[in-house]
Amino acid sequence: MTMTTTTTAHVPEPQQGFRPREYAHTVLRTTQPKALIDWYGKVLGLQVVLDHPMIKFLTWDDSQDRLAVIPVQDAVAPPPNATGLDHTAFTVASLKELTDQYRALKAQGILPLRCMNHGVATSMYYLDPDGNMIELTVEAFASTAQTNAWLATGAFDANPAGALIDPEELCARVDSGEPEEQILTPHPQHAELLHEFVEAVRKERRGSSR
Repeated sequence: MTMTTTTTAHVPEPQQGFRPREYAHTVLRTTQPKALIDWYGKVLGLQVVLDHPMIKFLTWDDSQDRLAVIPVQDAVAPPPNATGLDHTAFTVASLKELTDQYRALKAQGILPLRCMNHGVATSMYYLDPDGNMIELTVEAFASTAQTNAWLATGAFDANPAGALIDPEELCARVDSGEPEEQILTPHPQHAELLHEFVEAVRKERRGSSR
């Protein structure tokens, strides 16, 4: 697959004027609030702040809520490949933390949909009981300058998805004591691997439509 672009990816300087300080929370509608609360407790360490029949508030830090769940008994699931939110990403401090959580979740029967080296980050993707996707991600570079230096190579323009990787192999590399900055290095063939990601997504969509 060949894709052409007219610009090179670059992280800009923050603009002046209004901008949010941070993301506050996400709100989900569901017919199975208990299942979602249990799943997000395991995956993101969320704890219940308020369990009300109308809405459930959960948090992982000192915020009043980071996730809210609204029970809607007659809610209808969107059709496969519908427009709307694709996924929500959560930054993890290190690959050790990411792989430790992978193993903890695997022991509870929760496996990632896919694991990827995006070049700018390494991530694992999970589907909650309603099919909402979340990403647990570790940033590849320590500074914006380092990120922009790699973006300037044009590899990310050619392939904004990245390289599929085996989570067990990722765990083995972390266990071996290999430096995390080395493991996080973009795949040497990053620019040529977009077709592998596209085919993987096609298989996922075919499976979800059955």
